[in-house]
Amino acid sequence: MVLFALWMFGIFAGCESNTNNLLENKAISSIDLECKNQCTLSDGTPFIHREFKEEAELKLFTDAIKKAEKMPGILDYFVILEMRITFEDRTSKMFYLNISNSTDLQTGLLIEQSKSEQGYQISSKISERLRETIYKTTAS
Repeated sequence: MVLFALWMFGIFAGCESNTNNLLENKAISSIDLECKNQCTLSDGTPFIHREFKEEAELKLFTDAIKKAEKMPGILDYFVILEMRITFEDRTSKMFYLNISNSTDLQTGLLIEQSKSEQGYQISSKISERLRETIYKTTAS
């Protein structure tokens, strides 16, 4: 019986998902970013607002959010971007997203506005892809 209990514990412990539930299993229809701290595009042009609706862009943001890892402790941070996620059911959710325009390899920070003491770390690889997408110069 003890071996069975240990086996069951191993099964359930091993089944823990590598994703969080920040998106509540909802599909994203758009992402709106508002700059809160001196954002500039790759050509040096400042921007205040960016909107993303393309499928590849939404997939990148979805992957970044789902794979973001919960950070321990209480955070001390400044906000670079405010992010509104609008879901296909027309509800929305607000986050802070800290992805800098620096080309130095950095991790990103994601914070749900309603739970601003809890942060989630975005891997440096995904953060780099987000940086390229967010700060790219758009065609006129």
